[in-house]
Amino acid sequence: MTKPKLVPASSKQGLSYSAFLKRVKDTIKRGDMFHKGDRVLVAVSGGADSVCLLKVLLETRKTYAAKIIVANMDHCLRGARSRKDSEFVKILSRELNVEFLHKKVKVKSVRARGVSLEECARSERYKFLKEAAAKKKCNVIATGHTMDDQAETVLMRIISGAGLAGLAGIPAVRYVGKIKIVRPLIRTTKRDILGFLKNEKIPFVEDESNLDLKFARNNIRHKILPFLEEYNPKIRRTLANLAETLREDYSYLSAHREKAVGKYGKRSGRILSVKIRDMVFQPETVRKEIFKTLIIKAGGNVKKLNYRHWIDMNYFLVFAKPGKSLDLPGEVKITKKRGEIIFKK
Repeated sequence: MTKPKLVPASSKQGLSYSAFLKRVKDTIKRGDMFHKGDRVLVAVSGGADSVCLLKVLLETRKTYAAKIIVANMDHCLRGARSRKDSEFVKILSRELNVEFLHKKVKVKSVRARGVSLEECARSERYKFLKEAAAKKKCNVIATGHTMDDQAETVLMRIISGAGLAGLAGIPAVRYVGKIKIVRPLIRTTKRDILGFLKNEKIPFVEDESNLDLKFARNNIRHKILPFLEEYNPKIRRTLANLAETLREDYSYLSAHREKAVGKYGKRSGRILSVKIRDMVFQPETVRKEIFKTLIIKAGGNVKKLNYRHWIDMNYFLVFAKPGKSLDLPGEVKITKKRGEIIFKK
């Protein structure tokens, strides 16, 4: 089978080979991402970021990981181009002597009503990665998210009115059950990645949908961030640093939330409750997190909560009369009884 057409890396030079590897290794060490004996599933689309990730992990696997496996998913959104990209990853894996796992998913066919194409594709991709990790007994999944992705995500969430959790952006490390998901390139810029690929003469494929301005992220990438760079040339790093700072704050807040929910939240069957007096004396930030957790436990949809909902809940807590109720996204109703708030699907 003929190889798909490859796109050479950019002419921008970026960091030297050793400096680039050091930056990624520092990120890995700082996040305690890998340990000897790990089995690492690497998500590779064929694009610059994921190809770079694969090459770097192969360079460092003697130190950090005993086994690396490539996972690739064809979303079936670009016809023959999608198939060619997957074929490129298959050929690359063979040349690098790395095991290759592949899945084809017709995202448009499985998308639920009211769910965006991007959201559905992401959901299906992570579903595949988790299934593949379980099948191959991998305890780590590595993805190629970069500092640019972090900056774009934070800016998107600022625009959409996200709270502290949303502005904390993409975590360098997170857990899904016993599987650890890591982003070794999260402190590395796209420019440096392209420079590394060019210097090492490593080919990759380009997804033309990344230029399609009908997607919000592409507008931020190609129009808004370049505009902001006129005022702050380091805007990407600034937004990434903001996310990291807020994630530290949110981590501290989350610890207090879990303790408070365990102490004050009560469950009886499918009904959750909390004493009004316990909530009134909580700092508003902690109170908001307790409410959010109870709504999730009751089966609500916190992604649909907006600032108006929080205003209404605070007013409801302090001023609503017993017997009054408030409807929240996800078909959760909170009802005020004498001395307590009830959360019920």
